[in-house]
Amino acid sequence: MSSYLNYNRYQQPTKQDQNANTNLDQDLSNSRSSKYQTNQLEVKKYLKATLSPHHPQLFQSKFSNDNVDLMDILHDGEVLCKLGALLPSSKVPNNPCASKFKNSKMPFIQMENISFFLKICEAIGLPHDEIFQTIDLYEAKDPYQVIITLMSFSRLANSIDSNVFSTVIGPKPVKVKPTVPVKPFKLRS
Repeated sequence: MSSYLNYNRYQQPTKQDQNANTNLDQDLSNSRSSKYQTNQLEVKKYLKATLSPHHPQLFQSKFSNDNVDLMDILHDGEVLCKLGALLPSSKVPNNPCASKFKNSKMPFIQMENISFFLKICEAIGLPHDEIFQTIDLYEAKDPYQVIITLMSFSRLANSIDSNVFSTVIGPKPVKVKPTVPVKPFKLRS
């Protein structure tokens, strides 16, 4: 009876037993980091193609070196605000990217610029689970989430104004939804 109540009756597997060098959190972080690295170039090309006709001086300063990390390019929010300002005012009235953007080295102004872009994303109907948080970009906490947001933004912006936002990046949305299989009679309530 005492062996049944003993909490040590089950041997907990150790790392050596599981042959694991990382935990789940580390595996997910590594996976998102590798996805960020593979998609970073596509996002840079999209930003350059979309913004260079309207803001050529921006690319002489921000995109002069191809080895610059995307997080460093977007860190101050300037590129994001210039991107958001291209949306037509009929779709986004009182566009904060167009009216409130400030170019500054002060951290709270830079974070405010990033938040202006996030407000634009909400205004055009980007799903909340695809929008990054300011800290994801500013402190590079989750760079892949920034890429997810920009991919979703490119799809929605293209549907709003395909002349300005001619390029779409990332996976394409499914036009035909798959059919849901019918439940067997035994499982219906």
